[in-house]
Amino acid sequence: MTETPSRREELIAGALVGDLSDDERREFDRTRAADPSIDAELAELRATAARMEATGVAWREESPPPGLEERILAETSEADRLTRSEENGKPAP
Repeated sequence: MTETPSRREELIAGALVGDLSDDERREFDRTRAADPSIDAELAELRATAARMEATGVAWREESPPPGLEERILAETSEADRLTRSEENGKPAP
């Protein structure tokens, strides 16, 4: 199971790629003021991104394959149904 990113992590990621709204920028500035370690973390991430770019490795956005969302929803719905059956002590139909 993957963890949901914290708001702190979301703000750092947004700052890293320059994708913060004005409200988020103000929130990020307040968060940085409360936690100065964010500046060091952001600098380290920027340095890592620069090294990756220098070697030809870069982040790129890609669309998920067609039907992926439907397959995930179908699988998770089935897993949820099986879990509920097991929790109730009944075999899954």
